[in-house]
Amino acid sequence: MDNNNKTGNFLSAIKKYSEEERGKAVAEMEAKRTEALEKAEKASAAKAEAYKKRELSRITAEITSEYAVKNLNAQGEVFKKRDEMVSEIFKSAKEKLRGFSHSDAYGNKLLCDAREIRQTVGERPCTVYLRAEDMNYAEEIKAIFGQEAEICEDKKIELGGIRCYCRELRLVADNTLDSKLEAQREWFSENADLRI
Repeated sequence: MDNNNKTGNFLSAIKKYSEEERGKAVAEMEAKRTEALEKAEKASAAKAEAYKKRELSRITAEITSEYAVKNLNAQGEVFKKRDEMVSEIFKSAKEKLRGFSHSDAYGNKLLCDAREIRQTVGERPCTVYLRAEDMNYAEEIKAIFGQEAEICEDKKIELGGIRCYCRELRLVADNTLDSKLEAQREWFSENADLRI
């Protein structure tokens, strides 16, 4: 019996040892599985975060681009509306100046401007430019500037007024309604507070 008992103890020891080894192997496999799962979870979380950041950047860029296009289009519309308003204002002013250029007061203003320019250029010979409709003032203007003055028609003068060129002084005096209106357009653009 002693042999049986030894064999039983031996088998029991082997069984116990194999169960311990099996337990260790199972525990080791469980630890490796847990570690692998944790690594996989961390890798998945990192990939998900990277994907989230890429998508957020893409969506932000897309929205920013759409906003920029809409903003640009809106600004274009505002610029267009502002230009239409300014054009309408100056179209109205141009018509008022055209009406003024057919009044009695206009003739007096034209001759007054001629006298002012004459004071600037003195006795020097000049070329004086008038629009076609104002050529009826040519003799009076020639009398103001003197006999050496040349009076010419200028088709570029649309609204009226007087332009004078003095070669000796290399001076152009422009008192046309056209240039005054254009100067007012520039002033208006700078000072009308129609900024966008």
